[in-house]
Amino acid sequence: MAGGSLLVAVLAFVLVGGATTLYLRTIRLPREETVAGIAALAGMRWRDFIHLVLDALHKRGYERVFDTEATSDESDYMLERNGQRWLLSSKHGAAYVLGSTAIAEFANNIRMRGADGGLLVTPGQFAPEAARLAAAQRIELLDGTRLWPELRPLLPEAQRVAVSQPALANMKRFFALAWVGALAFAVVLYALSAHDAPAPAASAPTTAATPATPATPADVAGAPGAAPAAPATRDGVAVLPAPTDPAQLEQRRQEATRAISTLAHVDRALWSTQSTLLVYLADPDGDPMADICPLLEHYDELRASRIQLQPPPGSTRPVRFLQCRSY
Repeated sequence: MAGGSLLVAVLAFVLVGGATTLYLRTIRLPREETVAGIAALAGMRWRDFIHLVLDALHKRGYERVFDTEATSDESDYMLERNGQRWLLSSKHGAAYVLGSTAIAEFANNIRMRGADGGLLVTPGQFAPEAARLAAAQRIELLDGTRLWPELRPLLPEAQRVAVSQPALANMKRFFALAWVGALAFAVVLYALSAHDAPAPAASAPTTAATPATPATPADVAGAPGAAPAAPATRDGVAVLPAPTDPAQLEQRRQEATRAISTLAHVDRALWSTQSTLLVYLADPDGDPMADICPLLEHYDELRASRIQLQPPPGSTRPVRFLQCRSY
């Protein structure tokens, strides 16, 4: 059992540590790197940022078109792909949250420039309602979360390392904490399993077979399920020993009252107290004691009960209190 508990603890250690590491590496680390990358993009000069975006769009198949009618200080760029023209505009800065107003203004600019659609980029974010409006105007929205995976490979190696290094350092600490936590969980699990495991049963000593000893009458009487012992005889009357079960005691008391209620000269019988049997007489001149006593003396616990003989209504005979046997 100890080996089983140890195996469970080792499996728990590997599963918990491995699952946490997988989460940190595949979900948490890319998220941390994206946040750091967006901050790096927002910290660039606008011209460096837009040229990085142009390089990424060039990989998609967009080619820059030099518009001779555009002024030299114009910040938008005209691009062409598959014979269609696309207007590129950027809002530089991570604090931007562009909504429907920015989309409407850019859509109007697209129509004025005669483009077929547009690309609106920002290291910031777009409001939830912007996506639906942009799709209706053939505008592709590129925020920091979507831009970073495309722009990251275009950064110089030194800049990529500078962006990723803090996130990697944080993840290393998280990895260590994850495996320490997995180890602590495994130790607790092992301790609980070892504590709850049943102790090995002691092997019974082997003894030589001995001849069976005949059971004595006392052994038979005390064995569970054995037939009750024969009643003892007291004063010439068979007496059943008193049981220890309260339900059996009550059953014997009821048996006695039912038997007495069937006697001649008796109307009915009931127990008024634990030790007093109330007998209602049907015949004022009758004396049923000779028949009542054998029925009570048959039970060891009832043989000394107090008997109250109650005359029938209208009788002038007094109530009598009698007893078959003394204690």
